[in-house]
Amino acid sequence: MRWQGFDAEPPLLAQGTPGEGLLAAAAMLLLVVALTVLQYGALRERLREELLTQAEIVGRTVNAAVLFDSEADAREILASLSGSPLVESARLFRADRTSLAAYRRATPAPHWWARHAGTEEVEHTIVANGMAIGRLQMSAERTGVWTALFKFAGGALSVMLVALALAAVVSRRMRAKVRESEARTRFLATHDALTGLPNRSTFQTLMHHAKGHWDRHARTDALLFVDLDNFKQINDRMGHAAGDAVLRQVAVRLRASVREGDVVARLAGDEFALLLESINANVATRVAAELVRTLPQPMQVEGNELRVSVSVGVALLPADARTPEEAMRCADAAMYQAKRTGKDGYHFYSSQLGDEMKARLTLETDLRAGIPRCEISLAYQPIFDGQGRLVSFEALSRWHRPGIGPVSPAEFIPVAESSELIVPLGLSVLRRLRADLDAWQHAGLEVPPVALNLSSRQFRRDAHRQGYLDALRELSLGPATVEFELTESNVFEDMDSPHSVVVALQSLGYPLAIDDFGTGYSSLGYLRRMRCRKLKIDRLFIKGVSGSEEASMLVQSMIDVAHALQMVVVAEGIETERDHAHLRALGCDYYQGFGLARPLTPEDAAALMRRQALGEYASIAAAAPAEPAHRQQT
Repeated sequence: MRWQGFDAEPPLLAQGTPGEGLLAAAAMLLLVVALTVLQYGALRERLREELLTQAEIVGRTVNAAVLFDSEADAREILASLSGSPLVESARLFRADRTSLAAYRRATPAPHWWARHAGTEEVEHTIVANGMAIGRLQMSAERTGVWTALFKFAGGALSVMLVALALAAVVSRRMRAKVRESEARTRFLATHDALTGLPNRSTFQTLMHHAKGHWDRHARTDALLFVDLDNFKQINDRMGHAAGDAVLRQVAVRLRASVREGDVVARLAGDEFALLLESINANVATRVAAELVRTLPQPMQVEGNELRVSVSVGVALLPADARTPEEAMRCADAAMYQAKRTGKDGYHFYSSQLGDEMKARLTLETDLRAGIPRCEISLAYQPIFDGQGRLVSFEALSRWHRPGIGPVSPAEFIPVAESSELIVPLGLSVLRRLRADLDAWQHAGLEVPPVALNLSSRQFRRDAHRQGYLDALRELSLGPATVEFELTESNVFEDMDSPHSVVVALQSLGYPLAIDDFGTGYSSLGYLRRMRCRKLKIDRLFIKGVSGSEEASMLVQSMIDVAHALQMVVVAEGIETERDHAHLRALGCDYYQGFGLARPLTPEDAAALMRRQALGEYASIAAAAPAEPAHRQQT
């Protein structure tokens, strides 16, 4: 593909023109001429002053000779001018203008320079007793004036030539720097500064160029979206310098995986795109498989061996999309499908995926409109101790979609996270919780702490993090009222960040719990560093624990580790009395599950608190029917 529009020549000003140099030379030459004329006037004036001074001295000396009309004395006095190289000739006149005496320097006939240089003449009046008794005329050659003038002009011209030469050198270097700067600016406007790849804007332009080939030549292209699955962990653990090095190496590998005419671009962060020309599905499959094979290979960065996993989405054009914008949405949807199916793989766009994408966009649109309309409510799932006493609630988001009905959190929470609606959703949950707490307290109920689930996606920007903390303060949701549950992946991704919400919440005294333990990183080192107050063992390990020796040993080890770290253990997903009793025997502290109580509406939660106040504690036999499994999601 020919990259059009990105190789324009620098502006004329940056290139420079010969006329500019000639104009500068002419200006300097005019300045030298003007200075030379001024210098000529100054030299002539100085010559006249010197000649007048000589005339005054001679006039005072020859005063008596003129008064007594002594021609011999006058000639003798004028002859003394031979000692002055300045005076060429002198002539003394009586008062009646008759000549009394004359003098001319005895020199050979003047050469052509002296003849053409001209002479300067002055006249001095001789006075005796206040009366003019004669006149003295003196002349001098202007040879010295012209000699000095030519020396001045020569020096000025030499300076001018040196200045022009220096200016030319400096100007050439400046123009080169300007051209380099302009080229760099144009490059940065169309390319990514870190990897040197075309940026999103340039890639979209190239996609529009490619569309013309789809329409005119019935050509098939392939658009591949590549996302690094675990790049944030590298940034957080190794630092941004290591992350940048990884991105540069990924860019090199991507370029090496395609043909020369194909385009590789960096769209944002850890997202890349490839546009492959004149290709079919089989070749696109081979390229995608090659990317999944080569990109995760270990990279040497700052003495460490790092590895990234990748998800690749593929769209065939124009079969899957007729416009560049639609094509990018299709490839993006295919890439997210690859993530959902296990990462480190690739997925092709399909019509079924297109239907899912449209449904997802509709869901996102409705959710975006529903959050400000307060369509999000809360259900409260109780947590009990071993005697069935209520110790806390877990608040679970619920959405009743107008005209459709209840929507599973498993559907709308991922949409909220991927679209950043999780930020306003989280704030809406805080306001709803405050309203429910006020209603319970107004009814005189003793309300236990309520746990809220957090996602690290809520706090990727400092403004979002600070806004959430401000909302907690403004709504008076302090550490005695609210505690937070974080999944392992969210906790561990966030805790190494310099603006970690985990650190911020802990510094404010909020109790934290690790939710769904055993399904994420499960690092004992992280548990020691986190110092959370609660550890919630995922229902995957709890269901049927009483009938499995291996499951029992595994849960027992989790409980022992948590207790060693002074953490309270909560078992999730309890459904049978047998598992409940077995967990009590293993030393579990708190219990949660449909076998004890399903998520409750605010009204049903109030009724539970009233029964608890009367000493009616929960048991498996007294539990209400379980809510459908999909409703358990936060």
